[in-house]
Amino acid sequence: MPKDAPSESGRPFLSVFNDVIGPVMRGPSSSHTAGSYHIAATCRMLLGEPPVRAVVSFDPSGSYIETYQTQNADRAFACGLAGRPLTDARFTDVLRTARSEGLDIAFEAGRLGRAGHPNAVRVRLWTASGRRLEILARSTGGGSFAVVRIEGKPVWIDGKKAFRMNFRGPDGRFIRLRAEPVFFPRAAEPLFRSAADLAALARRRGLTAGEAGRLNEIRVLGLSGEDVDAEMLRRFAVMKRSLRSGLDPGQVHLRLLRPAAARILEAEKRNALPSGGRPVRTAARAMAVMQAVNSGAVVCAAPTGGSAGVLAAVAATLAEDGRAGRSDILRSLFAAGAIGLVFVRRATFAAEIAGCQVEIGAAGAMAAAAVVEAAGGTARQACDAAAISLQNTMGSVCDLVAGRCEIPCFTRNAAAAASAFLCADLVLGGYENPVPLDDTIDASLASGRILPSELRVTSRGGLAVTPAARSLERKVRKRGPAGLEKETPP
Repeated sequence: MPKDAPSESGRPFLSVFNDVIGPVMRGPSSSHTAGSYHIAATCRMLLGEPPVRAVVSFDPSGSYIETYQTQNADRAFACGLAGRPLTDARFTDVLRTARSEGLDIAFEAGRLGRAGHPNAVRVRLWTASGRRLEILARSTGGGSFAVVRIEGKPVWIDGKKAFRMNFRGPDGRFIRLRAEPVFFPRAAEPLFRSAADLAALARRRGLTAGEAGRLNEIRVLGLSGEDVDAEMLRRFAVMKRSLRSGLDPGQVHLRLLRPAAARILEAEKRNALPSGGRPVRTAARAMAVMQAVNSGAVVCAAPTGGSAGVLAAVAATLAEDGRAGRSDILRSLFAAGAIGLVFVRRATFAAEIAGCQVEIGAAGAMAAAAVVEAAGGTARQACDAAAISLQNTMGSVCDLVAGRCEIPCFTRNAAAAASAFLCADLVLGGYENPVPLDDTIDASLASGRILPSELRVTSRGGLAVTPAARSLERKVRKRGPAGLEKETPP
C-alpha cells in the first residue's frame, strides 16, 4: 500500500530523505508528532492567514484519540498552526504560548465518516478576518501525510509539490488556496522500484546497495552528490546527538521506565554481561536513542520515531568501533535507505495499518542491509539480510503500554539493532535466503492487515492490557504530568 497517491506519471513519488531516513523531528512518534505537524503546517498555508481558532477532531475508532496527548500530537498541531518549526525550543510549552498569542485550539472526538485511515483527522480553522476552512487529512506513517478533502471536496496534498486551487468558500466567494511543499520535490523517476530491480541495477552497473541508493537519491531529487552526502551526514549528526542526549540523565524524562542504556553500556565495559560485545553495545545505544525520543528530543526518524533507535545505533556502532569511516557510513545509510524505499513502496511504515513489523521490523531490515554494506557485501546480500531480519519479526503487533513508545518499544529497538549484525553475519557466512525481500515485504503487509485494531497502536490489546501494564498506567496518571507533559492540554 503506497504512502501517497499516484503522481502525474501514475506512480507515487518516494525518496530516502522524504520517506525513509527522516524527517528530523521531535519525539516520540513520526505518525503522531511529525505527521501531525506537517498536516497543521499545511493547513495554516491553505488558510492563508494565521488562525485564531482551531478545532481538531479525531475519530473515536481511530488511533489518534487514544494517543494524541501521550505522543505529543496536540503540541505538534499547535506548533504547525502557530507557524513554528517542529524543532522549536518552545515545543514543550507550545499549547500555553500559542493560546497566549491568540490561537484558541481544542481537541475532541468526532465521527469523521468515511475517513479511510486510522490516523484521520478533521481540522476546522477560523481567522480574525472571518475566513474559515474545514480540512480532512490523514497521517500516513513516517511523518508523511495527505490532505484528502477541503470543505468536503476531494483533493490530494502530500507536501511534495506546490498546491494551487481556486475554491468557492461557504459564503460563495472564491478563495485562492495555496500550499508550498514541506518535503523535497520530485526531479525525475527512480532507478529502481523493487528489491529485484535494486539488485539487478547494482549488478549491471557494478554498484553496492549503498551506491545504488545514493545514485537514486541524486536522480529523484535533482541534487548533486555533494548535496545528498551533506544532507545524509546532517541526519547522521542528529542521530548521534540524540544518542548522547539519551545517555544524559539530565535530558531523559521517561514516564514508565527507569533509564537503563548507560547502565547496560557500563556493565558491558566491565565484562559483567554473559555475552557482551558489539550486539549488546548496539542494543544499549538503540535504547539510548529511544530514551531521547520519548523525552521529546530532536531525533531523526528511521524510518519512524518509534523505530528511530535501530539504524542510529547500528550506524553509531559501525562508526564508534572504528571499523567504518565517513564513506562507509554514508554508503551504509544509503543502503538502509534503498531497502526502506523498496519497503514503503510495497507496504507502509504505519503501525496503525500493519503493526510493529512495519516500523521496528522495517528498521531492523534496513539496519541489516547497512551492516552488509559496511562489510563490503553485495546488493543481493544486503537484500537477503534485510529479508531474513524482516522474516524474524513477521506478525509483530504494536501494543504500546499506556499509549507511549516505551514498553515494549525500547527492547524491540534494542533487539532489532543487535539482530542486524547477526542477520548480516548469517548471509555473509553463507546462508542462502529462499524467500526474497519483495515477497517478504508483501507477506509482512498482508499479515499486518489481518491484525485487529486492538493490536495496531490503539493500546487496547497485547501487553497494553495486562494487569502489570494497567498498573503502570494508573501510577503514571496518579503522579500527574511531568517532564514534557508538564502543562495541561486544553
